[in-house]
Amino acid sequence: MKTQISSHPESVQTIYGNYVVKQYMVNRKYQRKLVWTQEEKESFIDSIIRQFSVPLFLFAQYSNENNDITYEIIDGMQRLNAITAFIENEFPVLYDGKKCFFDLETLASTLNAKKEGRLTQQTPTLPKEVCQTMMTYNVPCSFITADEENIEEIFRRINSYGRRLSNQEIRQAGAVGLFPTIVRTIASYIRGDVSPNDILTLNQMHTISLSNTKLNYGIDLNNVWWVRHHIITTQNMRTSRDEELIAWVLAYILLGKGTHPSSKALNKLYKYNLDDIEDSNSAFKIEQEILKIGAESVINIFAKTFSALMSLLKTANQDFCSLIFNDQAVEGTVRSFQIVFLALYELMYNDKKTISNEKGLIQELSKIHSTILQNISSSEWNADERYHRIQLLRGLMNNYALENKDNDVAREDWTLLVDSILRKSMIEGTQYDFKAGFHTMASGTLNANLIRRCIKTLIASANRGPHTRSYIIVGICETEETLHEFQAHYASRRGRRYEDTNFYITGINDEVEKYYANNFDTFQNTIISIIKQEPIEASTKSYIMTHLKFPKYYDSTLMILELESSDCPITYEDKYFERHGNNTIEVTGVSAIKALESRFQKA
Repeated sequence: MKTQISSHPESVQTIYGNYVVKQYMVNRKYQRKLVWTQEEKESFIDSIIRQFSVPLFLFAQYSNENNDITYEIIDGMQRLNAITAFIENEFPVLYDGKKCFFDLETLASTLNAKKEGRLTQQTPTLPKEVCQTMMTYNVPCSFITADEENIEEIFRRINSYGRRLSNQEIRQAGAVGLFPTIVRTIASYIRGDVSPNDILTLNQMHTISLSNTKLNYGIDLNNVWWVRHHIITTQNMRTSRDEELIAWVLAYILLGKGTHPSSKALNKLYKYNLDDIEDSNSAFKIEQEILKIGAESVINIFAKTFSALMSLLKTANQDFCSLIFNDQAVEGTVRSFQIVFLALYELMYNDKKTISNEKGLIQELSKIHSTILQNISSSEWNADERYHRIQLLRGLMNNYALENKDNDVAREDWTLLVDSILRKSMIEGTQYDFKAGFHTMASGTLNANLIRRCIKTLIASANRGPHTRSYIIVGICETEETLHEFQAHYASRRGRRYEDTNFYITGINDEVEKYYANNFDTFQNTIISIIKQEPIEASTKSYIMTHLKFPKYYDSTLMILELESSDCPITYEDKYFERHGNNTIEVTGVSAIKALESRFQKA
């Protein structure tokens, strides 16, 4: 497709109107999250109020067969968010010596939202004439029509000049291939900013952005795993330092000890070219390794190792740096994490062992800051130095490990994904649902209707859009009352509380033991026999049955029901269903059905 470009100004009122009807799209494959501070947003709004000139906004324009137009934001997402957030009273701006909010009575749309309770007027307000003048301000805009590859290249070039993005964000912006996708996937699992797919509306971005000073976004930055364990600072999280760290770890796992842990090495790994198959091309090599193992297996290797590390830290009841540096001066946290993580990986996957004495190993780990990790921040950091320290720690870990006879190391690990789903469900719950079990605790009978409702819920959740995955996790109580009922019925002490939430991890172990003599195969076959009778298409039925999982989550076994939509909505009894909050609603009426189908046509 030939790249075409047109330019014309858009008023602030038009921009907000486009936002309200969700025409602005964000591609997570290359766009960063909302990162501006409130002060930066205030400064930008002040420029508009003063009628100063502002930088160009750049969009990729798309239209479907119904001539519905959407605009993918290439440059200007932070500024667009500043405009829409100010109009919706998320922050004030200094005017005439006072911090004033936008007057919601200026626009018909904001006035209606105020009357309906969707927006709340904050005070004091800007004079209405100032708000009206702001609405007529013309923002310079350019619109590009091009294919996805050219759009991503334009984004990368724009943000390479002037270094407005971090090195990792620029790498990710121009990256293709499996490696950058896996890095981004794992990073999202750990941060908790997972999303149904890569394309989101600007309206949704706050739910997966990191919290900011005075700005309450969806992901609490101070509660992100890397920050809680004092490995990466809040500032470095904003520059995607976590993705760099994950990339260095994966490069070692996939390419071996000779991979240099440097920015220069990462630059090469992100420059994958389908037409470049030279043996010296490290990006090509890492793609081939991923193809050999399988992308899901690579993610599982990382997740399994990460879960083992989390288990150690939970047993120690300490964060990473408190354990490793034992209240001594903390140095080289990113390097130290690589050493500990990769030594654990070597133990599990090369030595095929598991930690058998966690408390003993924890005592040893509390001493390594003065031995294995000594001077780690000041010494030369290269592939040989990293490998040497990894092997020293690997040898120490062997003293507290036993051979893994049942090959459990290959078992799929869902700890990271379950953590991510639990966090995400508190922000946007339509993709996920949770059940304590499938037996009615009052009578002890199998509730086949509950299983059928779960299938309908999966379908309704997947109908959010094309290639959307929905999950139901069985073995989780959503209230303390349900937990107490579960514990009384099964005479069980299970019930690990997930962080500071009302989620309690109970697993299905007690249910399977009580009703199926602890035979998980019998339990699985019972569930499958009900799914086979469901009034759904064969392909949908096959997907659910073949993706049925029983992963371990610490000391409990969960059951995972999963479904992914394709390029068209899925039916149940030849009817369409959607999730509205926690409710599964049938889609009725010509206009509602067309709206559902159009979401898939826009893909």
